[in-house]
This record gives sequence, structure tokens and C-alpha cells, in this order.
Amino acid sequence: MAYDGVMARLSSYIRRQWLSLILGLILVLFAVSLFAGPLGPRDLITLRRHRKILEARREELLARNAALRTDVQRLTSDDRYLERLIRRELGYTRPNELIYKYTDQSDEKDK
Repeated sequence: MAYDGVMARLSSYIRRQWLSLILGLILVLFAVSLFAGPLGPRDLITLRRHRKILEARREELLARNAALRTDVQRLTSDDRYLERLIRRELGYTRPNELIYKYTDQSDEKDK
């Protein structure tokens, strides 16, 4: 009998408060979707972090681009720079010029 009394009071409470319960449930679902949904604050934070990474990468690429432009300009206008670069990269020498190559002492000890 006590069970019937509890159920009767619960049924009466639900009948009186049904609109409040439905609105509360909708509010809870809305709050969950706001914070866990695809356009919530969590994704906003992720997107801001990704934007910072992309901006840093952009700055690196701009600096590299400027350095490459300088190199191209020097290659087209500075003959001494071009000669040094060819000698260093390709190992070219002038006629009657000797090249001395030294081995590293640690390489000889390893053998």
C-alpha cells in the first residue's frame, strides 16, 4: 500500500509539473549540445590553437621565401657569390689550384 501512495503522489506531481520538467529537459539537452556539439567552445578552442600553428607556419614560410628571394637575387647579380657557391657545392677548382682534404681523426680511430 505504501508503494501505491508513493506512485499516486509521483503521478500527481508529474501532472502538475509536466511543463517545467519538459522545459528543464530541453534546457539540459541544449546545454549538453552547446558544450559537446560541433560548434561548441571545445571546438572553438581547438580552432584557435590550429590558427596559431598555421600563423607560425606562415611566418616561417614568409621568412624562407624572403631568404630564397635574396639567394636568387645574389645568384643573378653577384658573380663572387656564385663562384663560391659553385666551388663549395660542386668542388670545382681553378687551373693549377690544389685542394687539400683532411680526414677526421675520429674516423681513423674507428677503423
